[in-house]
Amino acid sequence: MPFEEKQSGGLGGLIREIRSVVGGLVSGGKLEPEKEMAIDVLFGLLGVVAGADSIVTTHEAEFVNETMDEIGLSGKGREMAFAAFNRGRRREVDIDADLSRLLKVYPKGSQEVARIFDSLIKLAASDGRMRPSEKRLLEDITAKLGYSSDVLDQRLQQAGF
Repeated sequence: MPFEEKQSGGLGGLIREIRSVVGGLVSGGKLEPEKEMAIDVLFGLLGVVAGADSIVTTHEAEFVNETMDEIGLSGKGREMAFAAFNRGRRREVDIDADLSRLLKVYPKGSQEVARIFDSLIKLAASDGRMRPSEKRLLEDITAKLGYSSDVLDQRLQQAGF
């Protein structure tokens, strides 16, 4: 699977990969609908995962801000990302509907889906703790993205859980 091949790239590699998915949002020009959707879903899911334990830690907030900075979001793209993250954090995101939107454009097994999955794992691991509610949420999203629970367990083990 694509994300397994990129484990050695670290955060910088992940950011470059996310940038390729949302590239049109960094220019500040008119946003393509697919790019808007990718930002909305990615940052909405990041908000859901960050808020799964009812606490958005400094580490999680820094990860989200670094992701926005590294992919070069500014202007409308950054506003969209913050709004999506906050909706996710407040649990105002329909995870099933968002994953359905994502998978209509980027099918299961695609690099784009793998990148989003990888970013969710990295966010969950960023604060060095894994609450049961976060793990259950990741298990649910993992299955809906088409990955096995063994893949999630492997990724979490690599992250120190």
